[in-house]
Amino acid sequence: MFCIIAFIVLSILGIFSASNRQLAREALDCVLRRVTLRPCTTGFDEKMKAKILGYVITRSEAGARFLNRYFEPLSWIFFFLLVGSTFFAVRGVYLYYTTGSCNGLNQGGFCVFDPTGQNTQFSGVDESCPVSSEGNVLNLTLEGVDLGGFPKLAGNPNAKSIVFIGSYGCDYSRKAYPMIRRLAQKYGAELVFLYYPVKEHSDYLAKVGYCAYKQDPQKFWDLNDRLFAADKTRLEDEAFVQELLKASGFNAQSVQFCAKDFQTEWVVKQQLAEVRKTNFYGTPTVFIRNEALVGPKPYRVYAIALEGLLYWLK
Repeated sequence: MFCIIAFIVLSILGIFSASNRQLAREALDCVLRRVTLRPCTTGFDEKMKAKILGYVITRSEAGARFLNRYFEPLSWIFFFLLVGSTFFAVRGVYLYYTTGSCNGLNQGGFCVFDPTGQNTQFSGVDESCPVSSEGNVLNLTLEGVDLGGFPKLAGNPNAKSIVFIGSYGCDYSRKAYPMIRRLAQKYGAELVFLYYPVKEHSDYLAKVGYCAYKQDPQKFWDLNDRLFAADKTRLEDEAFVQELLKASGFNAQSVQFCAKDFQTEWVVKQQLAEVRKTNFYGTPTVFIRNEALVGPKPYRVYAIALEGLLYWLK
């Protein structure tokens, strides 16, 4: 097993050193012979063992005796450590590519490819945009949730469905929303939008959204895009929202009148109650094929969840 470890290490070192490339070739020959149950003809294993022992004995005679006595068992130990570390390294790369985290979907913890943890952060439901990374993922569900009254962008026949729970005022939702819109458009997926006020101090925008969608479902999506792209410090300024309504082609006064209606208030409260049935604990939360993704993931993660690993071929 020493030959295998030496071959891997020397192959890497050989990138920068011609002498190490020669040793790597000898190590490879030794590996191939050991695999076919033949002894090394180059004496590579003994040569390297002598070099290591020569280095160790100048520092510790007892250490050299121990190493000489248990050289083969120690080689096996290092081999299994190498295999184990390689497995976990490959697993981490795969999970990062498919979920945005080295530790798996919606899992916090340090990831060398995402040291700031931005792919697992979200805005907590009862707080003002905190930096969070974990929650009760197992409880997330669409079962029993009535999506009938929420804005829906139709997709292709038999299209897959995407359900996006987001807040206009929080950066994480604002980061994820354009990716979800682009994903739905590219693959013809059905998109259902569930607004939930996390940082906003009232359900005012929920009422405006309900009335705008009721007035014109197609124009609603232009308004939704503008709300996610607008200056978030002005989102609860009624005059500013009226400007956005007009820019999207709505009768702003009619929408504002509807938003202040008692019936609208009752409907919006029912809708927010439906959102809470998902047991979501932060925004954005995206359901794709009934799989929940919490926090702003890279675009590829959403695409893989929707279309599979080979999404880029479709």
